[in-house]
Amino acid sequence: MKILHVSNFGDKHNGRLYWNQCYKISNGFIRNGHNVYNFSERDKSRSDLLSKFNNNKKLQLSILETVKIYHPDVVLLGHADRIHLETLEQIRSINPSIKIAEWNVDNYMLDNTEHKLKTRSRYLDGIFSTTADNKLSECLSGNFITFFPNIVDQTIEKLKIFNNFEHNKDIFFALSHGVGTGKLRKKNTKKEINDPRVIFAKEIIAADIEVKCNFFGFNNISPVWAEEFNNEISSCYMGLCLQRKPQLKYCLSDRIAQYGGNGLMLFIEKDTQFNEFLNDNEEAVFFDDIDDLLEKINYYKKNKVESLKIAEAGYNKLHTYCNEKVVTNYFLDCLFSENLNNLKTEYSWPIHFYK
Repeated sequence: MKILHVSNFGDKHNGRLYWNQCYKISNGFIRNGHNVYNFSERDKSRSDLLSKFNNNKKLQLSILETVKIYHPDVVLLGHADRIHLETLEQIRSINPSIKIAEWNVDNYMLDNTEHKLKTRSRYLDGIFSTTADNKLSECLSGNFITFFPNIVDQTIEKLKIFNNFEHNKDIFFALSHGVGTGKLRKKNTKKEINDPRVIFAKEIIAADIEVKCNFFGFNNISPVWAEEFNNEISSCYMGLCLQRKPQLKYCLSDRIAQYGGNGLMLFIEKDTQFNEFLNDNEEAVFFDDIDDLLEKINYYKKNKVESLKIAEAGYNKLHTYCNEKVVTNYFLDCLFSENLNNLKTEYSWPIHFYK
């Protein structure tokens, strides 16, 4: 099968964001035997000096020409907001049997995501989201939307931190403030004041427990990326997953893949309801509030062997059931199955369909 994958592949970042979902998704399709053409719409847009003045006209023509030449079976969009709705209509007119779908990893209630998905829905055959909340059903227009887990890829999440017993620090947490520049910018430091994740993390730092924190992306500490990121998480054995609010069902950032997929023991908020997939105190540790978390951090600090066993079990589950090959097979299974309630393959995460 030929798949045109349209997303932000971030050529301008020189490999700093090589761990992004778009790369894992393309890897998965290729490893499942499909032919994939990556179309980096942001980079295409930036290459046209007139794009800001002509509403990305050249970009639209470029993707239409790519569809005509490459003749894909599937066009998969990933946060490709610069592709116009009219362009999607034209793609379907070129090939009426083509499947057009979109994947999204943003919180449905933030970043204008609800409006974007509602607007694009009727042009798509399906939508894949890392959120499973029933609010997603509000954006449907004669198609389907379904949950998919954040993807792990053994060529990207390549560490097995649980195999190392010597760590300089205990718990890791990093905000990705400054994705575009790679640096902590002044406007981000101003946001810290009201960011619940920062407030929460600062409480851990200030707590009266003997724990060594390795936190980045706030407190004037720049975020870390790529191999620097891997070096820093390798110095810890526990990882803290904090989500932007409002909390929706299963809505976790891709930190769960980066932390758990590299072998950290995960602390996850119970409100995520992700304990329906990862077993509490066996494959991850779920907490209610700051007091509950501090108590559990203190416990696993004193019981490191137990924490490393949980980390390994979580790692194994994520790499077995949420890897790039399994998840991309799910994408195609959903797009080409006649009955979404009877897919060709069984999947181990809780399946949530809205149609």
